[in-house]
This record gives sequence, structure tokens and C-alpha cells, in this order.
Amino acid sequence: MTTILQENAPRRGSRTLAIFKALLSDPIGCTALVILTLVLALAIFAPIIAQFDPLVQNRRAILQPPSLVHWFGTDDIGRDVFSRVLYGTQISLLVGLMVVIITMVIGGLIGMISGYFGGWVDMIIQRIVEALDTLPSLVLSLFIAAMLGPSVRNVIIAVTLAQIPRFVRVVRSETMKIRGHDFISASRVIGASPLRIMLTHGVPNLMPTMLVLGSLAFGIAIMTEAALSFLGVGTPPPNPSLGTMLSQGTRFIGQAPWLIVFPGLMLTISVLALNLIGDALRDVLDPRNR
Repeated sequence: MTTILQENAPRRGSRTLAIFKALLSDPIGCTALVILTLVLALAIFAPIIAQFDPLVQNRRAILQPPSLVHWFGTDDIGRDVFSRVLYGTQISLLVGLMVVIITMVIGGLIGMISGYFGGWVDMIIQRIVEALDTLPSLVLSLFIAAMLGPSVRNVIIAVTLAQIPRFVRVVRSETMKIRGHDFISASRVIGASPLRIMLTHGVPNLMPTMLVLGSLAFGIAIMTEAALSFLGVGTPPPNPSLGTMLSQGTRFIGQAPWLIVFPGLMLTISVLALNLIGDALRDVLDPRNR
């Protein structure tokens, strides 16, 4: 039994590294990863790259088209669109990252508990998950954000609560599969506690699936944040947000199309790169492709 555990440990430890190597060998996945890295770099180094303060108004530069001074033009009150796009991307990525981290921790833990113990514990958790899952995630996020009020923190809470049911269902299903393996039985025989089994065997074996879910949830979180901001219950103005910029830019779509083109392009590129990474990870993990 000890031999089973020892043989299984290194295989699990190298599995995540093998997945990333396979992702880099995939042309689409590698390209998406490079694009996402560039977007992250632009967001992280926004204070250095941006030439203007995203909140400063210049009444003498209202609705100016893209130029060498204002690369993406200016908005209706003279703010630099390029600076606002960079800082808006920063907020979107922050929301997406926080949602993914919190959802993976909470949803993964609840899903493992539900799948490992089963019985009445599983029944109670699944009934709660089904109740939360009766509404589409965007509608549920909108409802929660409207009750809590517009702020970045409340957007994170709203999107996280809407994404947790998906993680719980998938992790529960994978945990029930892992629970029947020989190394789990061996761990029980030698007296390992359920917590130790879930941490030492459940988490490493669930990590590939969690990576796929996390990459897809990242894109969904960014889109949801933009949608909530577009509807006025997300990131409050004057803080830059891609969704808010799209909402405000619709009033000048004929006069100043750059107000929606550049925020929409950044949003599209970010979400597309994340979805392509998720698809590539899913293809790598598909046993039929091995």
C-alpha cells in the first residue's frame, strides 16, 4: 500500500508541469498565452505606459480622434482613452483573478467535501447548488450586485457567488471518480484522515480540471464585470472600466467610434485569449487525444 502511494506521488507532482509543456506545444494555446501575457503586462505597467491620468479632464481636447498625442483619442470630457483602457483592463483582470482564486478555493473545497463524503452531506450541498443554479449566472450576478451597490468589491462578490455552483458540480464529479482509486483505499487503510486524503490526493489530481475551469471562469468574470459596469451596477465612475466606457461611448457611436472600438477590442482580445487557453487545456487533458 505504501508503494502505491509513493508511486502515485511523483506522477501527480509532474502532471501539472506536463500540462503546461503540452499547452506551449499547441500553436493556438501558445499564441493565446503570449497574447494574454501582453495584456497582463499592459495592465500591470499601466502607470508607466499611460501618458495621461485616466481621471484628468481636458476641456480643450474633447472628442479628439486618435493621434500621436492621444493614441486612442479622447472622450466627451477630454480624458485620454488609451490611459482609461489600460486602467480599465487592470480593473477587469483584477476582478477576474480574484473571482477565480476565491471560486477555486471555496468551490473546490465544497465540491471535494460533497464528492468525498456523499450521503446527506452531498444531498444538502447539491440542493443549495441547484437553488443557486436556477438563474443564469449573469442574472444572478446582476441581482446580487444591484442589492450590494456598485463597487469593485461587490462585483467580485456577485460574480464569485454566481460562478461557485459550476465549480462545485464539476469538482464533485471528479472527486467521486478519484474516490474509487486504489491509492485512496490504501490511504484509508493506513489511517489517513479525510482532510489529509483530500489535500494530498484530491487537490493534486483535481488541479488539471481546476485549471481548465479557472481559465474559462476568468473570461466569464471579465465579461460579467463589463456587463455589470455597462448596466451601471459594476465599477462606479469615474473609475475607468471597459464596460462603463462602452456604455458611455454608445452615445457618440457615429461621432466618435473610437470610444467603443478600443475598449471593445481590448475586452474581446482578453476574453478570446482566455477561452482559447481553456480550449487548449481541455484538448490536452482529453484522454482520447493522448
